[in-house]
Amino acid sequence: MFYAARMEPIERRYYGNERYRARERERRTRHPGPEVGYQIGPIAGGGDIAFAPGPHAGRGPRDYRRSDQRILEDVCDWLAGDSRVDAREIDVRVRDADVTLAGTVSDRRTRRLAEDLAAAVPGVRDVFNQLRVEGRRHA
Repeated sequence: MFYAARMEPIERRYYGNERYRARERERRTRHPGPEVGYQIGPIAGGGDIAFAPGPHAGRGPRDYRRSDQRILEDVCDWLAGDSRVDAREIDVRVRDADVTLAGTVSDRRTRRLAEDLAAAVPGVRDVFNQLRVEGRRHA
């Protein structure tokens, strides 16, 4: 039980942590309020330059879209930076903010984790997971 409490959020979903799923459902359905982002200025309990959540964090200009090259770099950085994923055999392609992962990985858990990491990158619209688990028989 102690180990499950210290697992990262992406892994909790696969091991069925009901409290985590309930919090995620609540987080996705509630309206973003003042707890999102930061604003600089006087706030209760702070000085002149205190960081406090701002109401407009994460909301960019109308029709803003991250470039495919920037998304590609971020996906590759996130995959390379996660010690649980061996990304040497993963090919990443981005077209119109849709990410395609191809290649081979060692197990199903790594396949799902790579997809979750790619989906978490800002600007990604959809992830097409074409990764294959090495050593599996295909019928």
